[in-house]
Amino acid sequence: MLDFEKVVENLVRTRNLEREDILNVFKAVVEDAVKKYYNTNVEFQMGKEMKVIVYKKVVRKVNDPANEISIQEAKKYDFQAIEGSEVKVPISLENLPRAVVYRIRDKFLEKLKDREKQIILMDFSKRIGQIVRGKVQRINKKDNSVILAIERSDAEGKLSLNEMLPSEFEKIKQGETKKAVIIGIDEKEKYVLLSRTHPDFLKKLLEEEIAEILDGTVEIKQVARIPGKRSKVAVFSRETRIDPVAVVVGIKGTRLNPIQKELEGEKIDIVKWDPDIIKFSVNALQNPHIITAYKLEDKIYVVVEDEHIGEVKGSEGLNVILASKLIGKDIVILGLSEYSKPKNVVTIIEIQKQFPVSVVELLRNNGLYSFNEEPTLASLYNIGLDEKTALKLIEFIEEKLNE
Repeated sequence: MLDFEKVVENLVRTRNLEREDILNVFKAVVEDAVKKYYNTNVEFQMGKEMKVIVYKKVVRKVNDPANEISIQEAKKYDFQAIEGSEVKVPISLENLPRAVVYRIRDKFLEKLKDREKQIILMDFSKRIGQIVRGKVQRINKKDNSVILAIERSDAEGKLSLNEMLPSEFEKIKQGETKKAVIIGIDEKEKYVLLSRTHPDFLKKLLEEEIAEILDGTVEIKQVARIPGKRSKVAVFSRETRIDPVAVVVGIKGTRLNPIQKELEGEKIDIVKWDPDIIKFSVNALQNPHIITAYKLEDKIYVVVEDEHIGEVKGSEGLNVILASKLIGKDIVILGLSEYSKPKNVVTIIEIQKQFPVSVVELLRNNGLYSFNEEPTLASLYNIGLDEKTALKLIEFIEEKLNE
């Protein structure tokens, strides 16, 4: 008979499995196969000589040899056996029926393969958010998915239709290599779940391409995508001498070109993140025609000249939709003709009626589009206002807030 210890040693050496895993799988498979054949309770004893213990009923006349045993035979295993009792009958593996042996062999190999896949998937579950590369192995027209053989592993990745860029499924070819981000695992089907539409895919592509993001000089704060069409990425740097937007974009957008190619032409807007929600909102919209912006309840209102409403919203409204996703709040675009002073807020529109253009532009250039409380004198000094003008502005804002 085959030396099982050598088989186990070989499996440990050649497969990604521990000895204990192999033995547990073998024990479960043997017990299951024997139980199904004999239709009774069984135990499997592992040792130098491996045996299956089958429970048989003691009877005067044997009609079912698989489950019954005569009193005379039973006393060989238990001298106290009597009719109606159960005895444990040991059967060595080599004496099992051939059909049972074949079932054990086939199921053992099948379960080992499943256990290998399970271990691989457990490893990938710790890598969610990372990018992998894979070669297209199968294209499933039935559920419109693509199965990739992930590089440097024995795992298969699955790209569902909604995780692919628009029209990508129709153009994909067997054998081509694709990048994707890991978003989860499917334990039932034994797949690593992948995506090319998830915001993390764009984030990781930027990390791969731009050294300043990878080394932490520039930080990606938020990503919003409408896959295949347009995306917005908010970036930030703690080093005040660095312009994070310029660093990421590069000269004439050259640093973004490879990423846009990977995303099949998806337009990528890089904007500066700001902890102030109003400044962040204006940055996210990337439009020079914004007159003012303010927060009311849980929405951000942005006022522009009526003729620029379409431009600020963008084609198909994508600019304002993405900006809203990026900041995490709804942005409402208002034409100047629709504007009326909001309650408990003072905006640049009120201020420009009482103060010179130079003061209004100074406020706007520093992102001070509106006030829902009195600014401090120090904050107005910091942007370059003189004491007289600053005090006058504070008084004006206080008066308007109390109206």
